[in-house]
Amino acid sequence: MEPMDPLSDVTAIELAAAFRRRELGVVEVATLALNRADALGDTVGAFTTLAPERAIAHAEAAQRRIDCGDGGVLTGVPTAIKDLEPTKGVRTTLGSAAFADWIPEVDDVVVETIDGAGLVWIGKTTVPELGAACYTEPDVAAPSRSPHDLTRSAAGSSGGAAAAVSARIVPLAQGSDTAGSLRSPASACGIVGLKPSRGLLTGGLAGHDGMGLSTKGPLALSVRDAAALLDVLAMAPPVGSVHPSRRSGFLAACDDPVPRLRIAVAKESVSGGAVDPLVSAAVEDAGALLTLLGHGVVGTIQPSDPGLVAAFTDLFSALAAAKPVPPQAETLLRPIVQHLRARGRATDSGRLAASALTVQAAAGRWAELFRDVDIVVQPTITRLPARIGELRDDTDPAAELAAMTAFTGNTILANATGFPAISLPLGWTDSGIPIGVMLTARWGRDDLLLALSAQLESAAPWRHRLPRILALPTHHPEGAA
Repeated sequence: MEPMDPLSDVTAIELAAAFRRRELGVVEVATLALNRADALGDTVGAFTTLAPERAIAHAEAAQRRIDCGDGGVLTGVPTAIKDLEPTKGVRTTLGSAAFADWIPEVDDVVVETIDGAGLVWIGKTTVPELGAACYTEPDVAAPSRSPHDLTRSAAGSSGGAAAAVSARIVPLAQGSDTAGSLRSPASACGIVGLKPSRGLLTGGLAGHDGMGLSTKGPLALSVRDAAALLDVLAMAPPVGSVHPSRRSGFLAACDDPVPRLRIAVAKESVSGGAVDPLVSAAVEDAGALLTLLGHGVVGTIQPSDPGLVAAFTDLFSALAAAKPVPPQAETLLRPIVQHLRARGRATDSGRLAASALTVQAAAGRWAELFRDVDIVVQPTITRLPARIGELRDDTDPAAELAAMTAFTGNTILANATGFPAISLPLGWTDSGIPIGVMLTARWGRDDLLLALSAQLESAAPWRHRLPRILALPTHHPEGAA
């Protein structure tokens, strides 16, 4: 029998339990994670910066906590921080050549919260420049690839984090989501990505984005691991009120009895773009499984809404323009980021206000459309993961923006409404390419969403689907673009 690989064979919760039983050592596993991250390196493109000395010091501290009987649900578990979050003394590039040498003097609130729970982050996961793309191919690091097919992108903007989890470097990681940046990478990499309800989690040092679109969130191999990390992230002071039934206990919610739910299945994209037949089939199969589980499932139509898409793009562009970039560094920015910033600056206050109202009105219409159901099931992204370089178009960034909008499809809906949404790897092609299916619940019902997701994971488990990267030599694959 082959020896157990604690990063491939066990979940984060199981790993922490093994630490408490003294079956594994925290430093031993942190070292394994660092070695795997270094060995996979540019092959998978998960990390821009590793922090081995810091990680080992924190692993030793976590081991002391465990030895004193102070270990929590995730104490000692290796994890990673998205490279959009400031980390004291550790390079934070924001995915940009303009910030390639920035070393912050403070940790972001989300970093402090993860440290406080005793998790051990080993480095900074790769992001597109300023997080402003749905693919992760920055100038400061190797592109993030789906470990299930190295010719395909890990999507974005939490692409490095999703690749790190999928490649079994760490069992869970922190990410963030403004237009699908947790869920799109989860779909591309065959893992779980949860965008929590608006207001549940702090916005960190940068504060709330002012439009209610963005949130932090977990990426994980399993639903319960995602719920456990959500419990940790929710320990930080919230930026607003949440449903009074849950401010914690999301892991426990995974074991809540799931009542017979009213569920709508919609295969179309709000962007109006075509949905790949394989993606549509995965959504249909999820609906059939939910029916077998005893839920009331109805098929419905997701209408396209070009007004919402255009207004949301205005808000997204304004957020890109608001990022503080030194004037002398503007020329270092990628064409798509320069395009978004120029677009944002050209939007006057009246148009921006009108776009915000349009997004709010569209969110209200969507909530009204699905008012009679508890859960909406949709494609996470509209197609299989894009090939590396396929979405990027430096010569025509406006066309690139349109392509990204079509690719992400429905993910903007949860950012517009503030509802919680999760991508689950319920679909798989014959060749092993993951297809994420997105479930959306009402605002504040993260607990119900997690309970149903855990039920689906039990009925159609994906834990056995190891990525191809684990069977390949750790060098850049021949012919991978």
